[in-house]
Amino acid sequence: MEFATRIDRIWELTKSIEQAAAVADWERAAQLADERSPLLMSLGAQQAPAALEVLRQIHEIDTRIAAEAQLAQSELAAEYQASMRATRNVSQYQRIAQF
Repeated sequence: MEFATRIDRIWELTKSIEQAAAVADWERAAQLADERSPLLMSLGAQQAPAALEVLRQIHEIDTRIAAEAQLAQSELAAEYQASMRATRNVSQYQRIAQF
């Protein structure tokens, strides 16, 4: 794959990851990241200034998405804990109500 085409594809995948994260489709975001990863790894250390700017923007997007993912994980964990407490409370009520 030609270099410019590779950078373009990495950018397209990054924007798709960003869109998936925006709607909390974390499974799709992970699939896209898996597709993008080998392309990123195939880039050499020496890059043209234009390519470096695109890579800088990708890094900023990735940093923001990682923070959003961390927040989503924390929120889901809190919801899970609340659901588990509610389940225990219902079970306790059912045991007591049977007497």
